[in-house]
Amino acid sequence: MKAVSLVAAVLAATPMIGMAQSQPRLSCVKDVVYSQEFLARYPKAGAACRQVIMKDGQKWVRFDANVVKVSGRRVTADFIDKYGHSVGVLTVQASPDARVLMRGRKVRYSKLARGDRLSFWMPESRVGFYAAPGALHSTQLAVVDEKTGAMER
Repeated sequence: MKAVSLVAAVLAATPMIGMAQSQPRLSCVKDVVYSQEFLARYPKAGAACRQVIMKDGQKWVRFDANVVKVSGRRVTADFIDKYGHSVGVLTVQASPDARVLMRGRKVRYSKLARGDRLSFWMPESRVGFYAAPGALHSTQLAVVDEKTGAMER
């Protein structure tokens, strides 16, 4: 009887597995439309895009960066393209209670160190960086320094 129940459960789950696998993978090139405001500020953003996912009905774009400096809650990060080449440096400031996920643990921004790798997320519908996709209801990371050429020409 247990074997029959197990077989029934596996057969019932098979269509769900197929549906999960059939969801289209979103592309940084074809599936993201950046706003004119965002592209004016960050013209090289397309090269820095690493992943696009759907979260809460919105497209979220992931950008990766290496931490180059930490000063309290201010973090200067070097955004990189898919080949690991720099596309610009940007400094953000997190709120006092903000945390980032590092190696499976939530860490304060002030505890980051040079060389740590971060992922920044941005919803397609607005300009702004967040620590996680779907985080519109949490504090946006404030960009405090763009003069270093963050993702500029």
